[in-house]
Amino acid sequence: MYAGTNYHPHDWPRERWKQDIDLMKEASFNLVRLGHLCWDSFEPTEGNYTFEWFDEVMDLFAKADIKVVLDIATRPAPTWLHKKYPEIDLADANGIRMEAQTRYMEDVGHPAFQEYAYKFAETLICRYRNHQALYAFGLCNEFGSGSPSYSASARDRFQSWLSAKYGTIEHLNHAWTTQRWSRKLNSFHDVVLPVSGSVRGAPERLLDMSRFYSDEVLEFMHGLSRLVKRLAPKARETTNHWSENPGYGFDYLKEYDEMIDLPGIGFYPGTNPEDRRALIAACFFMDHRIGELGRPIWCLEFQTGDFGGYGSPRNAMRMYAYLSLIHRSQTVCAWTWRSMLGGEEQYIFGLVDHDGEPGWKYGEFKQIAEEFNLLKDYGLPRDASPEIAVAYSFESLKVAAGNKSFYKTDYTEQVLQAYETLELSNLDCNIVNLRRMLLSYKLLIVPGHAIMDDDSAATIRSYVENGGTVVMTAYSAKVDAHNRVFDSPLPGALSDVFGIRIGAFARTRSHTPSENAGGLEKTELRLERERPVIVLGQERYEPPIDYYEMIETKTAETEAFFDNTLERSPAVTRNRYGKGEAIYVAIPASTAFLKPFLESLYPALGIETGPVTPPGVAARRLEDGSTLYVNTIGKDQTIALEHPKTGLLTGRQYRNSLELSAYEAELLLNKER
Repeated sequence: MYAGTNYHPHDWPRERWKQDIDLMKEASFNLVRLGHLCWDSFEPTEGNYTFEWFDEVMDLFAKADIKVVLDIATRPAPTWLHKKYPEIDLADANGIRMEAQTRYMEDVGHPAFQEYAYKFAETLICRYRNHQALYAFGLCNEFGSGSPSYSASARDRFQSWLSAKYGTIEHLNHAWTTQRWSRKLNSFHDVVLPVSGSVRGAPERLLDMSRFYSDEVLEFMHGLSRLVKRLAPKARETTNHWSENPGYGFDYLKEYDEMIDLPGIGFYPGTNPEDRRALIAACFFMDHRIGELGRPIWCLEFQTGDFGGYGSPRNAMRMYAYLSLIHRSQTVCAWTWRSMLGGEEQYIFGLVDHDGEPGWKYGEFKQIAEEFNLLKDYGLPRDASPEIAVAYSFESLKVAAGNKSFYKTDYTEQVLQAYETLELSNLDCNIVNLRRMLLSYKLLIVPGHAIMDDDSAATIRSYVENGGTVVMTAYSAKVDAHNRVFDSPLPGALSDVFGIRIGAFARTRSHTPSENAGGLEKTELRLERERPVIVLGQERYEPPIDYYEMIETKTAETEAFFDNTLERSPAVTRNRYGKGEAIYVAIPASTAFLKPFLESLYPALGIETGPVTPPGVAARRLEDGSTLYVNTIGKDQTIALEHPKTGLLTGRQYRNSLELSAYEAELLLNKER
């Protein structure tokens, strides 16, 4: 179990280093993350390495017995590299080169950037691979952040990428449906990046462009990973990427198991714990990074403050730390140690204030570190073996974002709605890539998975055929691997597995009168249909949705139906296929409906729900039968107990109930030690 901080010694005078490290040691920190965002502090000019100052820093941490995660800081690139090779600068959507005046403004896929980045990485790795303080190398910082480059060089690389993927221009023309709007291509040299200012091109082209940029990021990360494995085989490796970034990002689940040793993340649920969506998203991202690796995750950055926000309410930061433990964290590393004096992050607040004095957050993180040291003997970090999988697709994210005329419900929001369903039942899940699911599960949830390529369809088909139960929601299986709408019955490539056909759909709108215009009150006709009511057994549900699909059953049975629509069509269908069942839900993923519906499935599937808690209290059982409870909201909560228990963190005896104050955590022991 590790607790520590991110430290930027290049920001502070040498005489301050030992003072800061002594404070870290006093707080029981056993980990520090160093080196990120400061390539030019190690190489101020080309080939001129100045590692001596950092040798001293590493030696000080070794003496303090604090382990180091050393970032290989290839982004941002130094000014001298941008000046030597201006072609590595980003170009905007008009192809105009942008000056590198803030971070993440280099073209990661450009050969010149990669040549110098790998050379620097190799030098850094060799310098510190045997240092006593080193625990792991970080594969740079926040891949997926920033923007892609729309330069001529990127266009040329895109053309080569397409040529390798499709082989012939005829195959590309077919995949891209280029007969539409007279846009046939005669050679790969005719290809342009499908953006021009605010105008974006056809969905088929946009999806391939996103894949191209993703592959470049993945290949560069692979290159760094290979360097660490070859040059420092005894070191661990990790990274706090941002693959889920809606504007850039990359397809993490495509190759993560071949590249990631310690899954890593920046854990930023916000400084307002009552923002439930931000909290759910932060937890989902942790599980996404773990995927099916079965390894604990490292919170390489852990929120202490925000832009202009000093910090969370008292004890909420500690609550976040325990919430991360529930989601299989092994490490929390505060971002940041000291509030920064200058630059774009001068009002991000750390554990130590601008004047160098520890704030109250230092004391709270000290408590976290001390308690983590205690918890290591009680089955933490958690080693979960989830029985439920939730499918996630970078490509569906891009498909939905690129055609909002149809996909009006945000893809990430659909995934979070499904994920929250499990959170409320205190159930673990793995986030999986349908193209190559690695493990077996009792239940597979597929929320809004717009793209259905052959491999994903084959996974679902085989999974159900061999006895699995899949639940898929509306907006799923609309387009093929090329982002073309299926010309076969929907859900595409899986209509027979689900035993249904979907043709029509309806949208609901709120009824809002417009402003008085010209003395006449006009009302816009926004109410197309009432919000549908779903009847499931004896219960009625009215989930907050603006879209539902009209299912025609073929071999499927109707499980629930819409009660107040003209069609009274099925809302949920179940189809027996092979040894398993395929269930389709005709609305976008909605916690309000999915929670009770999935709970109705668990008994027959042999899925035992987690500890019963009031809303806002997260809980998980540990391997030895102890239970960790975390109250994530700002009011006191009471949890009924079947047997008296002892609390490890408080030392209190609990007879009939556990009383948790706002943002409090407790580990109830299964037995005395």
